[in-house]
Amino acid sequence: MSNDERPARGFRFRKSERIRTRREIGLVFERGSRWSVKGLRLHAMPNGGADTRAVFVTVRKYGDAVRRNRARRVVSECWRLAKNGARQGFDLAFVIYPGPDTAADRAPQMNELIRRAGLVA
Repeated sequence: MSNDERPARGFRFRKSERIRTRREIGLVFERGSRWSVKGLRLHAMPNGGADTRAVFVTVRKYGDAVRRNRARRVVSECWRLAKNGARQGFDLAFVIYPGPDTAADRAPQMNELIRRAGLVA
C-alpha cells in the first residue's frame, strides 16, 4: 500500500504520541542516546510502551517566538509524515537549530537522524 492509499488515520499525530511533562522531557535528554546532523539533533530513549512519543524543542538563540513556533510546526509535520516508517516504543526529543524552516529542508535531516539512530522499521 503506497502513502497515497494509506488511510489518513495512520498519519495523525495524537496527544498520546507527544511527550508532555517536563520530567519526561528531562529524562530523554538525560538518559537518551544522541545523534546530530546540521540543523537538528535527536535524543532517543526506549520507553517500554507501544507508541513512539516525540517532543520538539528549539535552542534559546533561535529567534523570536514566531520563528521558534514555525520551526516546531515544520519539524513536527516532518515527523508526522515519517513516523510510520519508524520503530515503535521510543521517546524522542528533536532539538531544532536555526536554519531554513521549510519541510523540504527539514525532512532530509529528520530522515538521516532516524536512519543513524537505527529507528527505521
